[in-house]
Amino acid sequence: MKMTLRQLEVFEAIARSGQVSKAAQWLGMTGPAASMALAELEKQLSVRLFERVGNRLRLNAQGAQLLPLATELLAQASKVEALFHASGAVLAGELKVGASTTIGNFLLAKAAVAFGQQHLDALVDVSIHNTSAVIEQVANFEVELGFIEGHCVDRRLDVSAWHQDHLCVFCHPAHPLAGQQVSVDDVRQQYWVLREEGSGTREHFVNAAHALGLHPEARFCFSTADAIKLAVKQGAGLGVLSELALERELARRELALIDVTGLSITRPFFLIRHKSRQPTALANAFVQFCQNFFNIQEKPAG
Repeated sequence: MKMTLRQLEVFEAIARSGQVSKAAQWLGMTGPAASMALAELEKQLSVRLFERVGNRLRLNAQGAQLLPLATELLAQASKVEALFHASGAVLAGELKVGASTTIGNFLLAKAAVAFGQQHLDALVDVSIHNTSAVIEQVANFEVELGFIEGHCVDRRLDVSAWHQDHLCVFCHPAHPLAGQQVSVDDVRQQYWVLREEGSGTREHFVNAAHALGLHPEARFCFSTADAIKLAVKQGAGLGVLSELALERELARRELALIDVTGLSITRPFFLIRHKSRQPTALANAFVQFCQNFFNIQEKPAG
């Protein structure tokens, strides 16, 4: 058997993109060359690796078995190249990152642009989902790094604290509790507008509320911060979101905060990686860049 790293690169790219043409574009190849590389790999392994569904290719059982092995082997090859090339300081290539909603929209979008401006040959592709979906992406080798708001108990993954955030209870400015410090009993009968199940924001808030004997009733659930803010502006109930998502509306006095005594909703953000995947130089550089970038952002003026 004489499979090549190039064949495995083509296989991995097709697995991620679902299309030979897009995989070829990512790798700087022609479509026929990518098709031939896949055909040769399947011939050497004596198996089919994909099933065609419409105009896309989807991994079959054999392909799903090969993908994590191919990804690990390619990562090891990249590590060898970086180790023995003096130009290792030049970062290039594509880094796939998964981020939960708050982190993706309010932190990583900004960091990815700044990183790309500093490293012109590098591309950080950030896909934004809720926490449970990002965990699945990392576990299935769809992304190399995951940045999440909720907890992760998947034993295949390494989890480390990465950043901190604060959740805020907020309401319409004309609400009777707007701008007040209140007790848990004061909000016990209120309706709530919350993120969907699987959201780290919702998980953290509900756990903190339950610890105080508060069981918030979700009258409406939405998967985006904008939808929740709009519903609260319409008087649908009290909302809970990261302070990162509320900065503009609070400054414009379109929304107001409520300080619920004893409700501590400072939470960590987590970085997750697959234990079986060797980190690339690009991934390590991006993590370090984010840490420095947000430390700089958080320093008080003067």
